Amino acid sequence: MMTEFVTRDLPTSPLYGLVSEHLSVAERIDLSHKRATAVGIRYALSPEDVLRPSKKFWDMYMDPIVTLDGGAVALFCIQLNLAAGTLAPFTQKRPDLLPLLNDMLEFRVSAQFLLTEVAHGLDAFNLETTATMKDDGSFDLHTPNEGAAKYMPPTLPFGGVPRVGLVMARLIVGGIDKGVRPFVVALNDGKEMCTGIMARELPTRSGSKAIGHALTYFDHVILPPSALLGEIDLKEHPRNFFLKTLWRVSIGSLSLSATVVPGLKIAAFIAAKYSAGRCVAGPTGSPISLISFRTQQLPILHSLAQGFALEALYRRATAWVSAMTPVEDINLRNAICAIVKATMIGHWRRTGVTVADRCGAQGTFDYNQLMPMEMELRGVAISEGDVLVLCLRLAPELLLGRYTVPPSQDKNSRLAIHEQRLFDEMKAILVDARGKHRGALANELLLPRCLPLVEAIGHRMAFEAAKDAAVPAPLVRLYELGVVGADLAAYVEYGLTSRRAFAEEEARALSEVYRDLDSYLQASGVERYAVGAIASQKAWDAFVKSLDIYSGNSSYTPFAETRARL
Repeated sequence: MMTEFVTRDLPTSPLYGLVSEHLSVAERIDLSHKRATAVGIRYALSPEDVLRPSKKFWDMYMDPIVTLDGGAVALFCIQLNLAAGTLAPFTQKRPDLLPLLNDMLEFRVSAQFLLTEVAHGLDAFNLETTATMKDDGSFDLHTPNEGAAKYMPPTLPFGGVPRVGLVMARLIVGGIDKGVRPFVVALNDGKEMCTGIMARELPTRSGSKAIGHALTYFDHVILPPSALLGEIDLKEHPRNFFLKTLWRVSIGSLSLSATVVPGLKIAAFIAAKYSAGRCVAGPTGSPISLISFRTQQLPILHSLAQGFALEALYRRATAWVSAMTPVEDINLRNAICAIVKATMIGHWRRTGVTVADRCGAQGTFDYNQLMPMEMELRGVAISEGDVLVLCLRLAPELLLGRYTVPPSQDKNSRLAIHEQRLFDEMKAILVDARGKHRGALANELLLPRCLPLVEAIGHRMAFEAAKDAAVPAPLVRLYELGVVGADLAAYVEYGLTSRRAFAEEEARALSEVYRDLDSYLQASGVERYAVGAIASQKAWDAFVKSLDIYSGNSSYTPFAETRARL
């Protein structure tokens, strides 16, 4: 049954009808803020929805509206997950923070999360921004050098509402470093930066919507005692507190990755409709639609199958994560989130980009949706933890047996066998390296295999989740063959198939899905959101009529002799 989304009216609304390329950068930033607010208000999350992520919270990122403005997605993700999600646990002991939390959830303020610094990147525990406690209990927030500038968060005075930041800074009390802590900081009033705070506007990321990314500096900004979240003297090691405070980063990693699902479905929808309407002359001169060619079908049908299977994976993973507590199960939660992210992004990189290629020159223009999704998902791949880095951390932990992830439901399936064989290969390398997962041998042979191992775990989980979620069997079979084909050499080496057997099996699966392509496209639920100009003749005609026209009455001859006589 097709899902009805609460944003179903937005794609055709004036808010989304604006062509942002015709606007100034400041106007684009404001537009993305308005769109983020519109989506956030539709979902109307409560403090409880955020504190223990609810189905409503997770559903926001599966909504196809996320494919229409990546800037809006970034803004509501930062606000509702990183900022509100970090603040929410503290409200249980600090009811005075509830009004601010509600302001965030209802978008009366713009909320940002300031963690990363220019000189430290992922090494956030060693950040240098300081918050020094004064004799009266207030704090002096300061950026000690250029390398300590907060990097990326959109702190500029745009959006029309006050902007508040959760700033991670090193708490200094009586000259003693108490570790990195979160502070609530007023950044601007929506029109002007607050005293002592400076933001340098960064150029817009290539191909992405403008949201006002910036470098942010604090020049001895005085904060009230209530700005500190948590106690001054902790009952645990500061590093453990820091890691617990950042629990929303893994939540963001998982939720943002979900945007791949509607992305794959919309890519398949647009490319399928375009390919069905585009014809070439056949051997007898009669027209043949592009979609009839197997080379055209391959990425489109795989994209569709992956969209359905990954939706099932996301539903299962979010149920697991929602059952975990914010301060416990940290390793398992991080592992699940990393596996899903690596799997989602890997599928997009292999399939989503190829779908755009099959649309030729049309696939390269923003007005057809495919390339903007590619550029925004490049940002998702590194947001809340770079995919590769997450896998470099996770795989050695699993190999060393420090914790485990949910095992296969069928150890005899070829995806499970493939996963186990990769695991065994890497364990053998680790033995040869004498258990030193950071030594020279591990660097050369182990680290390059971390991403493939994590993806293999995710492929198996997605396959099992799709079967359990009653995804149509033809789509499940095609999904399985898609991941087999992604590492075909290994499957052949392990005796799980042969190149010819795989080709024949994939051909049968593709034909089976192709027979019911229209019904699967309809069931994807993305038609209303597939606004690319090439998705239909009606959309193309409307797009052409919207283009600026240049005409005139001048004359010019390209021939030199003629010009000489004139």
